[in-house]
Amino acid sequence: MKNPLAMLVAGFLSVGLAAQEIPGLQLSITAPTIVAAHAELTLRLLIQVKEDSEVSAQVLNGANLTVRCNGQPHRAIVQEGKGGKVSLAKGTRIERFLTFPATRFLTDPDVGEIVTVAVGWKGLLGVDCTFKVAPNTKNVKLEDLDLAKTEVMLITNYGDIQLSFRPDKAPKHVENFIKLCLQGFYDKTKFHRVMRNFMIQGGCPNTKSDSLRAKWGSGGAGYNLKLEPSDLRHLRGTLSMARAGRDTASSGFFVVHKDAPHLDNGYSAFGNVVAGMDTVDRIANVRVAGPNKSAPVEPVIVEAAIVLPKKKQQ
Repeated sequence: MKNPLAMLVAGFLSVGLAAQEIPGLQLSITAPTIVAAHAELTLRLLIQVKEDSEVSAQVLNGANLTVRCNGQPHRAIVQEGKGGKVSLAKGTRIERFLTFPATRFLTDPDVGEIVTVAVGWKGLLGVDCTFKVAPNTKNVKLEDLDLAKTEVMLITNYGDIQLSFRPDKAPKHVENFIKLCLQGFYDKTKFHRVMRNFMIQGGCPNTKSDSLRAKWGSGGAGYNLKLEPSDLRHLRGTLSMARAGRDTASSGFFVVHKDAPHLDNGYSAFGNVVAGMDTVDRIANVRVAGPNKSAPVEPVIVEAAIVLPKKKQQ
């Protein structure tokens, strides 16, 4: 199954400039927001020369990286540079790319959860960044998963939202959502409809393109699902499926921001937010515009929808 996350480079994180430990230089290091455990990770080191300076070859062609994995010290990455001291003229700008297997930053390469990694250049205060490493789901099959225990993490530019599922209440909707996540369907989509004290809605593939703005909210996965009404109530934090009419749900979904009992039984609720309601609150309170006062002024992007797999017991 295709997994676009392996190729995902979801925008670089900004970091602070070094506090002039190397006189005359400004350095920064950046990384992708998230990378799959089975992919390669590329760090970008930017060197800007403000005054004529000398720099060690290690900065130019080696590495001296400290690594922390979920807050715990991990094996450092040290590569001695070649050439001794190098003179750099004012105005010089050097961009280096350091590529490593993502597993190099993990204590357990088969970890089943998202791991937060912090990387810094030893001895240079502020030359650091953080990124997330997602579980390897390249060979995960939907039929092997315990859907009641499997979760999904939505990585957004406003924070993360962790979701759990109720296959006992809406099995087809749960299967569909997790299947689309495994395919990378939701990566780079946007929350296109935001209504504070009601809900935040996303999942339309048309939102990946600004040129299709007029069609945002009308796209789907190419098929429809039958309504699965149940006794699950649309309370704050409930995950439910968007639809245009009965039996028209496809890929669109919404998270309830404030209890919405008028939606009960008319929409297929199929999960809940288990962590990240603060992120839902931030999204629900973004500035909105448009005819219905529900279109975010600044984009709210799902950088990636990461499956946290739990396999069935044999």
